[in-house]
Amino acid sequence: MEIPMDSLLKLPEGSSFHAKSGQARLDIGKGKESTTIVVYASCDSLQRQCDYYERSSSAWRERYEYLTGLYEAETKRHSNPVRTFFAGFGIGIVITILGMTIIKNRLKNGN
Repeated sequence: MEIPMDSLLKLPEGSSFHAKSGQARLDIGKGKESTTIVVYASCDSLQRQCDYYERSSSAWRERYEYLTGLYEAETKRHSNPVRTFFAGFGIGIVITILGMTIIKNRLKNGN
């Protein structure tokens, strides 16, 4: 499609040239400023690809949001890690004292 430059500049406000070749379309018009030319081009096969990727990304977004919800629920379900540390530390001290007492008693009794 060949359009002389002076024809584009003489276009009235809101009008444009349109062309189609197979599945490809082209729209050329004057922009809001009189010094700019706006070109829109599209192709059906590219539009189908865009639609496919849009559906695919929305499915991934839904899965991400679902997994984010699961993660947040799991995080809330777990106990406080500081409390867990001190509980484990206390249990370790108790087991160490009991083990040392048992070993000390065995050594004392000669076993």
